Amino acid sequence: MTLTNNGEEDVKGIDILRYPSRADGAPYSASGVSLIDTKNYQRYRPLMRAGETDCLCESWQGDVRRIEAGDSLDFWVAFPAPPEDVTEMTVNTTVTPDMPAVPISEAAEVDQEIVDTPVDDPLILGLRSLQDDLGGDSSREETGDETSIMLSSDVLFEVNESELTSDADSALEEVAEEIDASGTESVRIDGYTDDTGDDSINEPLSEDRAEEVRERLEEYTESSGLTFETAGHGSSDPVANNDTEEGRQKNRRVTITFEK
Repeated sequence: MTLTNNGEEDVKGIDILRYPSRADGAPYSASGVSLIDTKNYQRYRPLMRAGETDCLCESWQGDVRRIEAGDSLDFWVAFPAPPEDVTEMTVNTTVTPDMPAVPISEAAEVDQEIVDTPVDDPLILGLRSLQDDLGGDSSREETGDETSIMLSSDVLFEVNESELTSDADSALEEVAEEIDASGTESVRIDGYTDDTGDDSINEPLSEDRAEEVRERLEEYTESSGLTFETAGHGSSDPVANNDTEEGRQKNRRVTITFEK
């Protein structure tokens, strides 16, 4: 990697004391650089030298404090190898915008000293992607393994009812298509309510709604051998503040979860 001072200051330059470093990492190093696998929703942290607090990366401590205007600093950092089917990754640093779709290529030469350096177990962190639609009628959460689609009960059902409305069909048809495309073998459907009313009403209502969605999805999906599991949770596990109408609306939901 290359860090360049594109500014016009000829005297002060750029103080790079901790710019590419993590707050808990070694200063004057690339400890704050990470790679993001957007295909599998994972973040790769630099490899750490075995038994040490330093990453397996370039360190310029004691050598470089500033980069004058127009000058650059080249440095390297070692990461765990990604899966073979991952051909590009996003480069993330502590001080720059993300650099997406950076292609992975073979090195022209292998530095055997780096390859042979003992390292601790790789640190690869799971990531989540959260997305709300503009109308607030649905949202989705994705990890490397699962997709969860949250549909507003206000769209699927009338107040205090568990029979699907006509407006529910198009939303559930889209979910069914996504389930079929995923190749999953099982689907989990969870019903939730806001905290209005009594749990003796909310829990069976949320369970009945989950069952109603299951019946419709069984009708719309075409995958053979697909199994469904349902549960009603009442007002437990809220995703928003029940003190506001907007929050209560988010909590009234049916969540459909399946593996990718």
